[in-house]
Amino acid sequence: MSFWAEKRYIDPRTDRIKLNVLRNDADPLPKRHRTFKSFKASFGNTNYYEYEIAGCFIVVDLKYAFRHFNQNTYNEMRSNINGTLLPTLLDPILIIRDTYENQSVITFYKTFKTQNDLYHIVMFKAYKQENGKYYFKTIFNVDDNLGKVKKVIKALDMRTIYFKYTEGNGS
Repeated sequence: MSFWAEKRYIDPRTDRIKLNVLRNDADPLPKRHRTFKSFKASFGNTNYYEYEIAGCFIVVDLKYAFRHFNQNTYNEMRSNINGTLLPTLLDPILIIRDTYENQSVITFYKTFKTQNDLYHIVMFKAYKQENGKYYFKTIFNVDDNLGKVKKVIKALDMRTIYFKYTEGNGS
């Protein structure tokens, strides 16, 4: 599947990301949730959102997730992208399996754009627990580090769980 991602998003002559294709595939950046009540309502007013995609069972603790947009490892204000979590889960462009700090993780990748044509690339990580489920850990904007995006796009086929535009799947 990653073969198809690389074919779609990496220029074979220059080995650069085809930003024009990513822009075309981008969804409009959703409005941010100003309150936890609004954020929780977007997930169906539950405390833990559970979802299965491509054989992976994902769990999101909504209180933790909402807080994480303002209080995170790098103390970055990410509340402007808190509306991206659900669409990233439900309609990712790419999902890959990886390891981070000796833990099994999956990374969801999706692009969004603003009305001003400022393009945001958002990633989501979920860590696998002993029960086999993946739990939400972080989501962040990687516009300033396209090397991370390239690494996700060029992931080995055996690590690629899902690619939205696999031939015969909307390509």
